[in-house]
Amino acid sequence: MANEQLILNRYRPIAQAGSGGFGTVQVAWDTRIQRRVAIKCIQLDESQAFRALQVEVQAIYGNPYGSDGSYRDSDPHERSDPRAVPAVSLENLPGLDEARTAAMLSDPNIVGVYDFEVRNATAYLIMEYVDGMTLTNLLRQHGDELSLDAIAAIFSSIAHALEVAHDNQVLHLDIKPDNVLINHQGQVKVTDFGLATLSDATGFGTAGGGTIGYMPLEQMRQEALDARCDEWALASLTYEMLTGENPFLAPDLSKAEAAIEDAELLLPSLCYDGLDAEADDVLFYALDPDREERYDNVEDFSEEMSRFFGNSARGHKELAMLVGQAVEEPEDEEEVVERISLFDRIGTGRMQSVLVRIWAALGVGLLSFVSLSNISAAGGWASPVFWGLSALFVLAGVLKPHLGALLSLLSLSVALLFQEAFVVGILMIVLACAWWFFVGRLSDEGPNAALAPVLFGSFGFNPISPLVAGFFLSVREAIATAAFAFALSIVLAGFGSNSLAGWNALAFWDFGSLDVQHNMLVLLQQPLTWCVLAGWMGAAAILALLCRRQTRLSAGIGAALACTLMIAALCLGAWFASGMVSWMPDLQLLIPTIGAGVVAVVACAFGVPIRPDEWGEWEE
Repeated sequence: MANEQLILNRYRPIAQAGSGGFGTVQVAWDTRIQRRVAIKCIQLDESQAFRALQVEVQAIYGNPYGSDGSYRDSDPHERSDPRAVPAVSLENLPGLDEARTAAMLSDPNIVGVYDFEVRNATAYLIMEYVDGMTLTNLLRQHGDELSLDAIAAIFSSIAHALEVAHDNQVLHLDIKPDNVLINHQGQVKVTDFGLATLSDATGFGTAGGGTIGYMPLEQMRQEALDARCDEWALASLTYEMLTGENPFLAPDLSKAEAAIEDAELLLPSLCYDGLDAEADDVLFYALDPDREERYDNVEDFSEEMSRFFGNSARGHKELAMLVGQAVEEPEDEEEVVERISLFDRIGTGRMQSVLVRIWAALGVGLLSFVSLSNISAAGGWASPVFWGLSALFVLAGVLKPHLGALLSLLSLSVALLFQEAFVVGILMIVLACAWWFFVGRLSDEGPNAALAPVLFGSFGFNPISPLVAGFFLSVREAIATAAFAFALSIVLAGFGSNSLAGWNALAFWDFGSLDVQHNMLVLLQQPLTWCVLAGWMGAAAILALLCRRQTRLSAGIGAALACTLMIAALCLGAWFASGMVSWMPDLQLLIPTIGAGVVAVVACAFGVPIRPDEWGEWEE
């Protein structure tokens, strides 16, 4: 029974470390050598699995074909033997090339590969276990805390790994933060040689894939490659470490090519205090779209770039402290802890989950209460049906915020239909379902941002809604959520307040005697309404874009710019409303807008949440 729980009758699974299109990565215990290993489990298709089975049969019974390909007919009974199969090999089997390539590259900065085996329809790549985190996670959690020493440690380690690979005639072809691991001792290791290309007498071939944002034009265009391909990827990764963003990310290959050719790059020396301005030229030299204009190899690039970074030995200690294994004295540990933002301390893990669900419960509870109060079939406050449905919606908000948000929005739509606001009710159903499908169901923060007009608008603080969306969501999700939140604000304003500042829940929770559609139509006929909509969407986009850098300074600037844009929208609306005479907006809207900006800037000072990934990978 024990063997049935083992992988390959040897490795006892401990935990799943990751998953992707290739399969999964399991952390396991090697019962034979008594050590931890990482096992990449790659699912094979039917033809690959059959080929692997043929190889296994040959290994047991031998090859019935001669070296010249002719059949051995010394025994006439051999022809009918079902085991008499042609000679086959495991060439190009997923994982095998990676195993063979990595086996050639024995170096402390390269994740070691121990073995490769195929069992049934699964290929198993047994690798060195690295107890730590990826560079992706490090940049997300501590990107604004990395010193030039830490960057020196990361850069020099990756560059050394690439130099070793290139010396062995191997190109990596997929250098990116996900493929850089940092253990608890601060040691940096490069992994995943799955796309690696070996050199032969004719030179290197073409790549079979890559990751947008970290592959140069020649790799995307399937041209013959050389070491300058990995050089460009390392330069892109280095630029991201210094500036906090990757300007070459794009949704597809054509746009990725345009992003590289037309990129408007920031000067890293302006983004990172203490970095010499000469480093900009070195980095841009390695990032040149034309590989003939780059350094001849990674070694030359590393030699030039390293001059502007700090001490790599100190950097490895700093990385160890950030990853979780302190190597300094206790007082130094406390100093590092103080550098971690308050938002990072309370905004992750269980505490973040609790806060998100409390927020969702409040928003869903208030909206469902108002909605059910205006649905006669719910029976009113004295009915157990009313309170049962309210409790059900709140419970959904606690367990699944996106589901609770959808249910409460649909209940609002039903309430509008009961009050004969048929056009608005049907429109809300369409908008709510579309927003939920494309944005809301993808995260817990999206629903909370969409319901911000319900909570904050209930006391006249509606302008915070687009800033909430921009603070927590990606650019595209923030724009869509801000637009939906604005539509919800218009509906709520139609309950009686007729104000974009909020809907006053205490005074206007009962809209049964009002013509909601008429009130909304009056608002929609005002130029101010459309100016505010444009301001909300633009503000959400600006804040989300600048929050992507994951630094408090950038996010604070984004919040200030977003607030300025919303104020400008109010001024423009006032100008249209006054017959192009006065730019002075209504104080009822101006004051909460300024207040929302102040709150957003203060929130950014505590830290920035991890941004959702906006672009994926491309693989052939």
